[in-house]
Amino acid sequence: MTKLNHIGVYVKDLDSSIKFYKGLFGFAVVNQFTSGEAKIAMLDIGGGLLELVQRPGSPGTPPQGNWSHVALHEPDFDKRVAKLEKMGVELRKVTRDNGEKLCFFRDPDGHMVELMEKGF
Repeated sequence: MTKLNHIGVYVKDLDSSIKFYKGLFGFAVVNQFTSGEAKIAMLDIGGGLLELVQRPGSPGTPPQGNWSHVALHEPDFDKRVAKLEKMGVELRKVTRDNGEKLCFFRDPDGHMVELMEKGF
């Protein structure tokens, strides 16, 4: 079966983005390298990787398509949301009809991230 390998996003400052995702979620950097002018870091997000790409002029609009958001199942939902609040991150909290809690926020580069209490 085909499975997720990684999701790649452009960032303005690689070190700042690594610090954000590592500090908030504890995502470990499993590889960091350069490719031409690009500086790239791969973070283990459990079941796949988050590829952070810093290159001249990024972040930019990809030439085709536009991702809406990255969704992460967060088993310690309330604790993680409290940490985001303490960091001063603007949140949009949603409670679904079935009682499941969701939380949406933007990373330092404006990418939308969704936390899901239960996941799919």
